[in-house]
Parts: sequence; C-alpha cells; structure tokens
Amino acid sequence: MKKSCFWLILGLALVAGRSFATVYTGSVGPELTYTLDSGTGHLVIEGRGAMTSDALSNYPTREYVKTVSFPEGLTSICANAFHGCYNLQSIVLPDSVVSIGAYAFQECTRMTRADLGKGIKTIDTQAFIFCTALQKVRWSDCLESIGDMAFYNCTNIGDTVFFPKTFKTMGWGAFGSENYNSDSKVMVWEAIHADDFVRYESDVPGENHFTHIIFGDSVEYIPKMLCKFMYNDTIILPQTVKTIGESAFTNCSWLQSINIPEGVTSIGASAFAGCKKLKQLILPSGLQEIPEQLCNLCGALDSVRLPAGLTIIPQKAFNGCSSLRSIKIPNSVTNIGNDAFGNCPLDTVVFPSSLNVLGDGVFNQLLLSSSPKHLVLNDKLVATGMSTFANWSDLETIVIGKNVSILGQDCFLGDSLVKDITCYAAQPPLIYDATFDGVPDTAVVHVLSGSVAAYRAAQHWSRFRIVALDGEEVVQKKVTVEAAETTADFTWPTDSAAQSYQIDIYKDGAVFCKLTLGSRGQLLGINFSAPGRKNKQMVNGQMVNASTLSFKVTGLDEASRYTYVLSVLDAQGTPIHVYVGDFATLGYDGDLKMRRHRPV
Repeated sequence: MKKSCFWLILGLALVAGRSFATVYTGSVGPELTYTLDSGTGHLVIEGRGAMTSDALSNYPTREYVKTVSFPEGLTSICANAFHGCYNLQSIVLPDSVVSIGAYAFQECTRMTRADLGKGIKTIDTQAFIFCTALQKVRWSDCLESIGDMAFYNCTNIGDTVFFPKTFKTMGWGAFGSENYNSDSKVMVWEAIHADDFVRYESDVPGENHFTHIIFGDSVEYIPKMLCKFMYNDTIILPQTVKTIGESAFTNCSWLQSINIPEGVTSIGASAFAGCKKLKQLILPSGLQEIPEQLCNLCGALDSVRLPAGLTIIPQKAFNGCSSLRSIKIPNSVTNIGNDAFGNCPLDTVVFPSSLNVLGDGVFNQLLLSSSPKHLVLNDKLVATGMSTFANWSDLETIVIGKNVSILGQDCFLGDSLVKDITCYAAQPPLIYDATFDGVPDTAVVHVLSGSVAAYRAAQHWSRFRIVALDGEEVVQKKVTVEAAETTADFTWPTDSAAQSYQIDIYKDGAVFCKLTLGSRGQLLGINFSAPGRKNKQMVNGQMVNASTLSFKVTGLDEASRYTYVLSVLDAQGTPIHVYVGDFATLGYDGDLKMRRHRPV
C-alpha cells in the first residue's frame, strides 16, 4: 500500500487559536484553497480547477477530517487526496468533478456514503479500497472506467452498482473482497460495449463479485468474465446483444436459464462452462460457429438446440454434460472435435450424413454406467480419433460405412457386449492393436464377399471371425423408402432365418418411433403388407424369386428429415443384417430435397 500523502500540509498556517480547536489553511491547487477546523472536523475547499498532488507528504492532521465541502468548478480529486482520513463520514462531489485519482479515499474506514456527482468519468486504482463501512454510492451517468481494486473490500455496499452506456473498462478485482460470501451488490449493466475485464492468472485477491445482474436494453457486448461470480438463476439478455465474450458466464453456479437473442453472431470460448445448474441452451439460428468448451461441465444441461448450418462442433463443447441424453446434430456438421460429448449419457447417437471426421474421445463415457446399444458410422465418415467410443458398456452392434479408412487407437476401449460388426468398406480400415480392445473375440465381422480374404489377412482384424454378408446381392438392394407429404412406404428384403425385424426411425436426433415386427410382419396400428409378394431379382447371375416385406408409416411431419435403422434379427436377437439410411417428406429443404430414398 502506498504511503499516505495529503494536500492539507501544503502552506499550513495557524490563523486562529482557541483552547479547543485549531484552524488550518492552505492551497491544494493553482486555484484551490482549504480551511480545516480541527474542532468540528469540517474541511472547506474553495476555488476552481484541478486538485494537484504537488508537495504531498505525511499529513498529521488528517484524523480531524469528518466532513468536506467541495466547490462547484472543482474538476478532479488527486491521488492520495484523502488517504487515511479515518473519521471522514461522507462525501458529496459536485457535478464538475470528472476524475478521482488513485488511493484518493483509501482506508476511509468510517465513510458510509459517497455521492460521486453526475460528471465522474474515471475512478482510478484503489480509489476507495478498504472503505469497509461504505453503504451508499451515487453513480455517475457518464462513468467510463473503474481501476483495479477500486472498491476492494467495500463489502457493505448494498446499493445497485450502475454501469451506464458510456462505461468501457473495469479493472481486476474492482469489487472483489477477501471474503467472497460477504458481498451483497447488484449490478445494473447498461454498457453498450465495455472492454474485457483485466484478469491475472490468480483468482486471489478476488474477482468482481455481485449477487445479481440486470442488463439494460442497449447492451451489445457481454465482456469476458463479466458474470463469473454471479448468483442469478435467470439471466435475460436484451435483443441488442451481438457478441458474448470468452468465459462471460463461466462458473455462474446458480444460473438455470438464459435467453440468447437471435442477433448474437459470436460466442467466446467457455462462455457457459461450469454453469452446473444450467438446464437448457437454445443457440440462435444466425450463429455460424460455436466455441470450444461452450458448456463444459454443465452437469444439469439436458436440452440443447444447435443452429442449422453449423459445420464443426469443437473440442469439449459439451464435455461432462452428465444430464444430456439426446441432441440433434445438424445435417451440415462435418467435424466433431476431441471430447465434444465426453461423459454425456446419450441414449442414441445419430450422425448426420455430412459427417467426415470424429476426434479423440468424442463420445468417451469413462464416468458413465450405460451407453447406446447400436452404433452406425455413416458412409461419408472417413476417420475416428482415439477413444472415440470408449467405455460403451452396452454396445451390441456396430455398422461401419463404406468410406471409413481409419479407426483410432482405443476407439472401442473398455468392456462391451458387441456381438456383430458389419463393415461396408471394401478395403479393411486401418486399425490398431487396441482399437477394438473392449470388443470380445467372439464378435462376428460381416464384410462384402469380395473383401473376406483381405479382412482375414489384415492386421488386428484377423482376431475376429470374418464372414461374408449373407445374400449379399439382395442386401445391396437394401431398403427402399418412398416418402410423400406425411407418409413413407418401406420395402426391404426378407430373410429365411429372421425371427423378427426392428425398425427405429429418428427425427431431430431422437427416436420418432420404434417398431418390432414378427417374421410375417404382424404389428397392430400399422398398414402392413405381409410377405408373399414375389418378384424376380438377379442373384449370382441367375434370376430367382425374392420375397420382400413392406409397410406404410403414417402421421409423419411435413418437410422433415428422418433417419432409420432397420435390424434383421435371428432367434437369439442377433442381427443378421442392419440397414441404415434417411429420407425426407415433401417440402424438406435439406440435401434430400431431390430424392426420396437413399440406400446406405
């Protein structure tokens, strides 16, 4: 702490003497004089212009000052001006004052009220530090900046702290304290575009602490670290907000809901990380990118809406969201980054047809006890990273698309129940010694008949039983879906070994309907055409009779995209074939607009 200096010693002269009081006078600036009555403790400043710091030194009479009269025309309070005036009770600054210097009222421990006037633009470093009794502050409508630790340990301020439209900069720990639990301040934030707060590596001495925040209707930018220690359960942002800064709401541990206006086009990294009570997040449709660690460790988050047009879900975007069971991944996403959904208990994972790359640990469920049972890697997917699907303990079937070329180390690490792997890649994808570390050796790998020898000879694939896809020529025909406005007709090949057929249809990443059909297609409530219709198909160069099943799904939504997984099961419930694909009803504007079925 700087050594206390006070201007009253300058020109100190004895002008009157009484047995009970002494009156001191002097100069505190080029056009400013003072008079101090030690008996009453009243200090009168007269004149105009700036208070200067010339010849400031130790001030033996500062303990006398209880009240101060400031003149109209005073333009500034200099550094250290009232430092250590322990008996000063309150101040009322004229509207002509535009700045308060560093340490100006430091350790004025009995001051309970400070009227800062209407003209204050800057409050410098530690200006009111350790004013521990300060309760009421009148804030200027043109305030622009508050320095580092300016109100540090002013723990009794119970008034609203007002940040006007003009506000630009807040220093580190400006309203911090040694005791985080002692604060009771409410922030009214109307600053249009304040700079990001200054912050050092250490959180001690304190960040800026408030119990509540209210946003005005002109705010355009939410600064970095603004709400780190807020206690709001609800935050309402004005429609004027365009940008949310990095870590703007990090560790708002009480926050349960927040609206993000449609006009927001940029959100900084970790904007909502650690908001452990946040339940829902709806991102605006105009947002082109989402940042890293957007909702990292948001344990209560159970609903997220991602914007259409999003191409990348970055690393740890939703890592540790331990209540998130479903999410719609837009059909524009091409890349999902490392640990993006790590330790999220997703019931179902449906990849968009646009997806090309999955990073390390994207769906690693190390801390969870359950996982999806079925996994389908789409045809556009090229590669997965390390531990991408690690610890999927309930996983039973894996379908690998035809373009997958690399499955990373530890991709399926951890014990699983996988019995069946179907791989449509003609050449064996590159795998490592621990890619399928959690998959039992008894699992059967179904591949194209022309690829059996290559898989059996490929390193690390050979530990499984490699078999050709049964009735491959028929399988390649797969599922035909003819979609109309609100209906879809399905047709697919039968199999003599099938005891049942299971069809899962998804909409917006969640199960829309789940059907289980008997071997003859028995299912109440579905307009179903039973087997028996024969048609001629080419099998192994010969025309043979081939039986098909078909059914009609009614009640679909218009202009919507659907994904399906159709499993042909034997008597033990083991998949014989797995068909995957998507279709759209009329009016859909996505990449299926010109086609009504897409076999995979």
